[in-house]
Amino acid sequence: MSLFCHNKGCGQHFDPNANLPDSCCHHPGVPIFHDALKGWSCCRKRTADFSEFLNIKGCTVGPHCAEKLPEAPQPEGPATSSSLQEQKPLNTIPKSAETLRRERPKSELPPKLLPLNISQALEMALEQKELDQEPGAGLDSSLIRSGSSCQNPGCDAVYQSPESDATPCTYHPGAPRFHEGMKSWSCCGIQTLDFGAFLAQPGCRVGRHDWGKQLPASCRHDWHQTDSLVVVTVYGQIPLPAFNWVKASQTELHVHIVFDGNRVFQAQMKLWGETSNYPEFLERMKVLLVYKVITYLTYHCISSRIKGDCIHLLME
Repeated sequence: MSLFCHNKGCGQHFDPNANLPDSCCHHPGVPIFHDALKGWSCCRKRTADFSEFLNIKGCTVGPHCAEKLPEAPQPEGPATSSSLQEQKPLNTIPKSAETLRRERPKSELPPKLLPLNISQALEMALEQKELDQEPGAGLDSSLIRSGSSCQNPGCDAVYQSPESDATPCTYHPGAPRFHEGMKSWSCCGIQTLDFGAFLAQPGCRVGRHDWGKQLPASCRHDWHQTDSLVVVTVYGQIPLPAFNWVKASQTELHVHIVFDGNRVFQAQMKLWGETSNYPEFLERMKVLLVYKVITYLTYHCISSRIKGDCIHLLME
């Protein structure tokens, strides 16, 4: 006779006669949904995708349980007006535009590099993608702009003059690998947990620089706001984590996203309201930029218009 296990995160059928102390891998905690992130109270993994949350492996081993777990206790009696009033957020009255401008931090504050979180779907797509090809023989020096960066992974050389092409290029010919939290290149066996350390790994092969031009991409994008978060979504297929960076201060945002095919999306904006830096989530078909709202106000647009040759994420 097969029974259904009601342990959270398991959901398997089991034979009660073969129910061993280590048969079930489950979550003893409760689900947590906070600031667009989902996870379990018993382990530290968090994700913005609900399907990935459902597939988070259990963190505790034990026997299967055929009995339904008790529901979380609910408060007794109907909610009174006083209790509802206590649940309302404080300080939700929007400030005047003059007050916001006066309290707004200085824009001269240097932006900080945001951490990256890579979804499992993107990890699988990057593992399947073949990037281990020899770099190109280079472009005509007359077509290369001064200040262009070498496109080979692991090389941070910048083109200054035709002599720059004669310098050796130390790069990674393989593809980036992201598996179970470990990050490495397919061409060398150095593995690390820290994304910054992964980007800083020196190349394992010497060749020629690739000053190839990146094609500007006009990506579809939108945004939405919750009580405490503003989420900007940029849509594009297979963003390449090794070449992406997002820098942000409390009032400004700088985005550089490279997608498959050497297409690059860049954006620079002054945020409408004051925010706090949150991670960037890379998924197979989109990039999520999540920011915690410090100044409580309704966002009529994600950015204020600013002069200059730059792309602004405007949703008015």
